[in-house]
Amino acid sequence: MRFATFFSNQARKPTGLFGRFVASLIFIKGNAEMNAFIFENLSIREGDQVLEVGFGPGELIHALARRVGRGRVEGVDFSDTMLGIAQRKNRRHIRAGRVALHLGDFDAMLFDSRRFDLIISVNTAYFWPRPEATIAKMAGLLKPEGRLAIGFHAKADMQDAKLNRDIFRFYSPRDMEALLDGCGAFKDVEVVAGKGKTKPLYGAFGTT
Repeated sequence: MRFATFFSNQARKPTGLFGRFVASLIFIKGNAEMNAFIFENLSIREGDQVLEVGFGPGELIHALARRVGRGRVEGVDFSDTMLGIAQRKNRRHIRAGRVALHLGDFDAMLFDSRRFDLIISVNTAYFWPRPEATIAKMAGLLKPEGRLAIGFHAKADMQDAKLNRDIFRFYSPRDMEALLDGCGAFKDVEVVAGKGKTKPLYGAFGTT
């Protein structure tokens, strides 16, 4: 297996020793800028009910849990390797009942509709097999005036990345805006750009 394919599969779903000791460190360092960018562009309120789809090593979950106060942060990830790392990172918040982490495929999981004030997903849209269905499901889980935030790098900035294009699907800012608009559930959609150290950061935001 070519390394590009191996690494791309690990980026999608970290497993084994590579996932635990290598991919997790890459995610912690590589997603830090994007996590901070999305966090800074959100108005997180005391008592918010929040869901992160694809929480990885749980760094953003940890930051969110410190902000919501009496609220609650839930996360879904289908990598048991990432689940174990995120549970250790957030063990104090889990014990306090402020964080709940779930193992599973978001598209196949059942949640009560209109449950969350905020849903976030960072650097995971590349792997969604049915992006329109995933966005529609997220929209259906948001309360009225609920907010969706998708963090991503643009297609134009990822052309030289040594990644398997059968595993990664990249979006332009216009593509992502059209994806949210096409859902028909958001009254406001905006794509915001930020400056990263090596390439721009993008956040797509929708309000129900």
